[in-house]
Amino acid sequence: MDVSKMKPIPMTCPTCGRKFLSDETPTPPFCTSRCQLIDLGRWFNEEIGVPYEGEPGDTPVEYRDETLPESDA
Repeated sequence: MDVSKMKPIPMTCPTCGRKFLSDETPTPPFCTSRCQLIDLGRWFNEEIGVPYEGEPGDTPVEYRDETLPESDA
């Protein structure tokens, strides 16, 4: 399928909320590279992330507090 002949898709930037067409930016789903970098900064600063829905006691090792005693559960 020739991408240049595809109809532009209406999009909303997840960073600023601006509405635009997919062919107006080289950085979809962001309207500008600035919005893309703002989003990346939020990930790096851990302001946003993928939620973890594991079982209780299934905490990854890097998030465990070593100062607390281990439970026998």
